Amino acid sequence: MRMTDPKRDREKVAINRLRATADRRSGDIWTVEDRRGGLRVIVRRSTGEDAHVATIHADALDDERDLICGALGNLLLFLRLFDRAANAVRDLRGQLERGQAQAHKKNYSAQAAMLLSDRAFQRFLEGKGAGGPVRDKGAADTRLKSLLAISSKSQINTVERARAAFLALRCEFDAWKRGGTQ
Repeated sequence: MRMTDPKRDREKVAINRLRATADRRSGDIWTVEDRRGGLRVIVRRSTGEDAHVATIHADALDDERDLICGALGNLLLFLRLFDRAANAVRDLRGQLERGQAQAHKKNYSAQAAMLLSDRAFQRFLEGKGAGGPVRDKGAADTRLKSLLAISSKSQINTVERARAAFLALRCEFDAWKRGGTQ
């Protein structure tokens, strides 16, 4: 069960309220008439009627006047930007999920096969588990399967436990190479 965040729920309600307002007023045209003592904000509604909705006092600053007169346009701009941002987040989330799925589809068994030919990896495997020296690719293959408790390298791609064990072994090998004798 998913827990909801009360703050996000309130934000969603507020956004939906703003969308509804924008939808109802989208056909309206706002104009400003200069009158003695201030500015009158007139709305020509989508129904065709004109309505005097506000008077802005002459002492109002330009920024204050612009906020009031541009409210509908600013709301529409905000909602367009909000929708573009939401679409971008959804797209990026999808790309991230696809990327994570691709990461799990890496061919670790092919990486293991390449490592088996590496003489340094063979020497590293000699110190792991029982069985004596590891002098060639075949002996390295046998030792690797024994260490990972698998019968086929393809299991590295298909069995989570085997993949985790291989990745841990590879990290250990990388550390060994940096600090061990080769």
